[in-house]
Amino acid sequence: MGGPGGGIPPKTLGEILSAAFNVYKANAAGLITIVALVVVPLTLVSTLLTQVARDPDTEGGVMTALLVAVITVAISLIIWSLLEAAIVRAAAQATLGDPIDVETSYRWGFRRIGSVILVSILVGLAVVGGLILLVIPGLIFAVMLSVSIPALIVEDRRGSDALGRSWNLVRGNFWHVVGVFFVAGLIAGAISGIIGALGGDAWFLRWIFTSIGTIVTAPFTALVAVLLYVDLRARGEALTATTLRGEVSRP
Repeated sequence: MGGPGGGIPPKTLGEILSAAFNVYKANAAGLITIVALVVVPLTLVSTLLTQVARDPDTEGGVMTALLVAVITVAISLIIWSLLEAAIVRAAAQATLGDPIDVETSYRWGFRRIGSVILVSILVGLAVVGGLILLVIPGLIFAVMLSVSIPALIVEDRRGSDALGRSWNLVRGNFWHVVGVFFVAGLIAGAISGIIGALGGDAWFLRWIFTSIGTIVTAPFTALVAVLLYVDLRARGEALTATTLRGEVSRP
């Protein structure tokens, strides 16, 4: 990261992905544990609710399926927000070379879950609104707001402030951000897809292997997001590892 007091240098796409793999390898146990504690029960509940919605013998038909879908989305939003807060903070700590503590990460995540939910909803509304309009604006919003959560977690920027921070950081680096997320998404999607396909058609096996695929890839994507966020700040600010550690370690 450029040393304790030295400025953090900008990174290329390859350097960001390489750093993500290296940090993942060095902190795999802690990162995977953080994801597994949420993904295993969440995917089980989602799979069971999906089975209920698809069952032709379920009473209520369309209304039941709609209710199940709403419940599934609500549960997923709340629990994924908790996971996102915990894993992004842990990823930031790991990037700095600091130890990861699973319990501390989740305690911190519980304190920030409301802010993460709000930012996620704001980003989702902006992206969906852009997609409804002309598709292209939605894709642009998705890229420009892509580091809103890291800005919230690291700098404690709340609500629209987190979105504005992401927009300002990505501005001028649009295609760099697109390239990093596109390649990282291909890697994570390929690995997750291969693992998930091993489950076949049986819902129980599909749940097991889908969970494994998510558990393996989620830490990598979180690390990429954090490293990209740090890289964007390094390109426009005199960011040092000392400054970043102070922000991440904020009580």
